[in-house]
Order: sequence, then structure tokens, then C-alpha cells
Amino acid sequence: MARCSSRALLLWIVPVAVLAAGIFYYVADPQTNILMPKCPIKMLTGYQCASCGGQRALHAFLHGNIKEAFSYNLFFIVAIPFFLLTAYSIMMIKRPHPSSATVKLYAFATNRYTLYSYIAIYLIWWVVRNIIGC
Repeated sequence: MARCSSRALLLWIVPVAVLAAGIFYYVADPQTNILMPKCPIKMLTGYQCASCGGQRALHAFLHGNIKEAFSYNLFFIVAIPFFLLTAYSIMMIKRPHPSSATVKLYAFATNRYTLYSYIAIYLIWWVVRNIIGC
């Protein structure tokens, strides 16, 4: 029996872990489930971090309540596409003979300026949401 390479194993572990987390967040309501972690920043300071409401937003999103998801955390509009784009490009670039579109997508998703832009938007959202109170 042939041994799986770590790369091949990773190609299975990551999607399975994401699927398991998705099922968990679909089933478990963060508002009522005591197993869901609470934001330590909000507990210590009273201010919302940029990710506050993310668990509730993900739960609502998985149930098809897009408007409700965005009401919990507007940053979700940026975070979900960025996460999906990055995860998809990392998974596809590891396949034999990736297409030129995949190579370009991977280069964009893993570019340091893309990451810096994401972090900047995240930090700006953190400040803005506490100023305007959403």
C-alpha cells in the first residue's frame, strides 16, 4: 500500500475540516450554544473587534439569511470572498499542471499587497464599527 504524501493528505484534510466546521456552525446557533467562544476583546473592553458577530453571521449565512448575516458583521462581505478565493487558489495550485488562470489567481491571493490590503480593511472596519456603533 502506497503512503500518502503530506501534500495529498493536506488536500483532503483541509476540505474535510472546513466541511466539518460548516456543519457545526450550521447546526449550532452561536447565540444560544454555550460551547461557542465569546470575544475576549469585547469581554475585556466592551468594544467590538472587527470579527465580533462573525459566528452569528456565518450561522445566518449558512441558513441562507444573507441580509441577517451582514447585519451581524458587515466585514463578512469582504472576508468570505477573500477566504474562498485564497482557499480555492491554494488547493488548485497544488494540482498537477495548474492552468494559467489558476496561477494568476494564486499569485493574486497570496500576494503580500493583497494580504496587507485585507489587514488594512480589517483594521479600518474595527475602528469604524466602534465609531458608528454597528
